[in-house]
Amino acid sequence: MRGESLDGHALYLDVDGTILDLALTPDRVEVPEWLVPTLQRLADQLDGAVALVSGRTVRAIDALFNPLRLPAVAVHGGQIRLPSGVVLVDEPLAAALQCAGPLLERAIVPLRGVQLENKHCAMALHYRGAPESGREVLKIAEVVASGLGPQFAVLVGQCVVEIRPRHLTKGAGLQRLMEEAPFRGRTPIFAGDDLSDEDAFQVVNQLGGITLRVGEGAGATAATHRLTEPEQLRRWLHEIA
Repeated sequence: MRGESLDGHALYLDVDGTILDLALTPDRVEVPEWLVPTLQRLADQLDGAVALVSGRTVRAIDALFNPLRLPAVAVHGGQIRLPSGVVLVDEPLAAALQCAGPLLERAIVPLRGVQLENKHCAMALHYRGAPESGREVLKIAEVVASGLGPQFAVLVGQCVVEIRPRHLTKGAGLQRLMEEAPFRGRTPIFAGDDLSDEDAFQVVNQLGGITLRVGEGAGATAATHRLTEPEQLRRWLHEIA
């Protein structure tokens, strides 16, 4: 879409690995100083129809892109910030998930480099600092999730495994935002980078939108377009803005 107008579109941008380069740990990612004003210009051009999509919490997204406060599909759909600013969370399931915290903490004690992140409505086990532990981390998550009941599922990402409510996905969150002005009635564009984005790719494709998978070496994907690295996407966003 080089050089084309985004009029009539809604833009959904995954964060880590898509518009930002991955880092060893989530707190080490860097946001180019020009990216925040670029996103603001895009939001102004699209009457506010720009949303950030992430496994991070709404609070963590805001910390990265301060002072920008965009609509968001956070925690893989566990939190949805509407254009009004209201944040939707399934509190009963989030509360039920909290009992998994102590179990996970004990299970990963022998695994150096593995970190537990409690996102309130999801539990994430990061192992980018110990990639050899991936199989064991996945097994731990599967055992704990099965003990929580069928309403919870395990989500595998790039060096992270998460336990979350089964029905809360990025695709479901994106569909929820599409019900709200200014997203309603627009053609969605979604850019993502890993397995957790595939359901959102499918949703956007069904809506007649445009999907972009970012990253080299990625396997089969439902996305209709490919980019090799986040820098390519950032350059396109800067050009469009």
